[in-house]
Amino acid sequence: MKKVVIGIAVAVAVVMVIGFVPLVEAPYPVTIQYQDIETYHVDEPYEETVENRVPLQYQIVNYGGSVYVEFVTIMNRDEVGGHFTLRQSIYVIDRDDWADVEWERQQGGFVNYDSDTRFTRYDIAETIYLEPGETGELRYDAKEITGKTYEEIWVEQKAGYEIVPDEKTVEERVTKYRQVEKQRTVTRQREETRYKKVTLLDYLLHY
Repeated sequence: MKKVVIGIAVAVAVVMVIGFVPLVEAPYPVTIQYQDIETYHVDEPYEETVENRVPLQYQIVNYGGSVYVEFVTIMNRDEVGGHFTLRQSIYVIDRDDWADVEWERQQGGFVNYDSDTRFTRYDIAETIYLEPGETGELRYDAKEITGKTYEEIWVEQKAGYEIVPDEKTVEERVTKYRQVEKQRTVTRQREETRYKKVTLLDYLLHY
């Protein structure tokens, strides 16, 4: 009888140990909040003075001439003085050769000014200086350019004239942007593994 009681006592003790006494460490996850420094970039505006080159303003107040002479009268409409250049390409041919060219055209032929050796090309660049509000004339004269009389030559123009003014420097305030690095504190989360003591029974059943 005594042995039975002892056996029962041992069994109860074992059950108590297994079921109620924490003996084993078991892991479990925990979400932890923490503060961190985050780096980011923003576009920060700033003003800067830039220099631009712009052509002088002018006005054409008169234009005319003949096949041999051409003139353009212009007025400087800008706030500063400067040079103004008349650019013009003309093709000059001797009068006798011009009669042949006209005959070829009448027969349906095509004349290429650049490849036809009977034509001589002259690239004209006549320049004047004008103060603000001042008016001046740009011109060319085929007789002066070629050294021949009007009776000896004929002039054919391939393209219209072009006025090329000087340029001036103007300053302008413009807004630009640059990237600036900044920092801020943010709250983040991370998972950590921690341990707790559990009973052997609990460990066997749940881990």
